[in-house]
Amino acid sequence: MNQPTKSQRTVGLIADPGIARALSNRVSKRLEIKLNHGHESDYEWQVYSDTYTLPLGDSGRVALNDKVPELRERHGWDFIIYLTDVPHYVQERPVRSVISPQDASAVLSVPTMGFCRIGVLAQHLVELVQELTTGQEPLRTGSQLAKTISIQGSLPDGDQSQDRATSIEGLRGRILLIGGMVRSNRPWRLMPRLSSAMAGAVATGAFGVFYTSIWSMADYLSTPRLAVITVFSIVVLTMWLLLHNRLWESPQGSRRREKLVVYNAATLLTVGIAAGTMYILLFLALWLGSVVVIDQEYLASELEHQVGMAEYFNLAWLASSLGLMGGAVGSSFDDVARVQRATFSQRECERRNMDFSLDGPVEGSA
Repeated sequence: MNQPTKSQRTVGLIADPGIARALSNRVSKRLEIKLNHGHESDYEWQVYSDTYTLPLGDSGRVALNDKVPELRERHGWDFIIYLTDVPHYVQERPVRSVISPQDASAVLSVPTMGFCRIGVLAQHLVELVQELTTGQEPLRTGSQLAKTISIQGSLPDGDQSQDRATSIEGLRGRILLIGGMVRSNRPWRLMPRLSSAMAGAVATGAFGVFYTSIWSMADYLSTPRLAVITVFSIVVLTMWLLLHNRLWESPQGSRRREKLVVYNAATLLTVGIAAGTMYILLFLALWLGSVVVIDQEYLASELEHQVGMAEYFNLAWLASSLGLMGGAVGSSFDDVARVQRATFSQRECERRNMDFSLDGPVEGSA
């Protein structure tokens, strides 16, 4: 007996360039499989992925509903879900998603997902599609304890009373948001923008490797003292980058105090991770250079005792710390504007003043 033909439904995933786009491309096929193999699936689902950057409204949120008619006319999608790297606030509370059943659209703030796996993201998108399809909020399963400690809540959208927002609550929710913001900032993408800082660090560190007084100092200092010097050098570079590039942010609008803490914590962690990564790369380069260039017997004669890999390790350790502080000065020659774009406030400022066009997908990275 022939199965009845299912009617088709389409979902358009649009995403900001960067992490949101990468997640959208990875999750689209999995979302399509989940929708088509879900229980009581009455439709044949197709999921499409595209890249757009939508401007922010006066409230500081993406005005997706205003763009839905244009997007639907161009692509013909039944449902539109926008993955954005912009944190959203509704009724002065951070929210994960805003669902508009009457417009068949939803906005998902990627940072609120933290470092979630693709499977978790796909399941959350399935729930969004189901709510857009039925107009009913999904039932939360699990034990009473799991529901009690859940960080997710529900509230009506203050701007559109028919819309529903899912909030993230408490300290755990804020920590998750900060982690997601750091992920969206992509600290590893900050490294190429600090080429002058890296050049200064390598030059200073190389001088330390081949300066005999540094050999004696590295041999004399204890492991805890070397560790303290390392932390100090990373802090120096981090603070220099924050102050020189004017990365300390002063968000405006509602919930200003919370945003001040959340945004700057994310920026501090982003820059700190980039500085730590630079330190590791510098250490590996200097350690390898010292092993290759400095003869073991000559080093032993200078230190007046037998040497092994531990002495080369300590030498590279101290030289890397000194080099990183020299890199802080070198960072003064890096492009300030490029470094600033690694933070949320700068990207939000740009998006408040941008014009939206459907002439083609936005390429490039935020």
